[in-house]
Amino acid sequence: MDYETLAEELVNMRGSRPQIRFDRKLSKVMKGEIFVLNYLKNHDNHAHPKDLSDEMMVSTARTAVILNHLEQDGLIMRIPDEKDNRQIIVRLDEKGISLLEKHHQEVVMYMVKILE
Repeated sequence: MDYETLAEELVNMRGSRPQIRFDRKLSKVMKGEIFVLNYLKNHDNHAHPKDLSDEMMVSTARTAVILNHLEQDGLIMRIPDEKDNRQIIVRLDEKGISLLEKHHQEVVMYMVKILE
């Protein structure tokens, strides 16, 4: 049995369903920075902070804290929305893409161990 393929499918499914509790370790990342990075990756690398708050089911204040940390670490950038100058758009930076890929592989390998 190809556990890595199964783990990959499970991780991808889990990333699209944040409200389902699956595992304490995986659920923990769904409310934070990794969730934001995954969300951006899966939404053409852009989102409004309000959309992130809605998806994570957290306050806009909590989302602002997460975005501040990600921006300080050089993982995202905030740019003005050309269509509405009152809004900003959040985008992944190269460092964020790299971190996300590394984290994804770690989670897949964790799931492989569970499935084995």
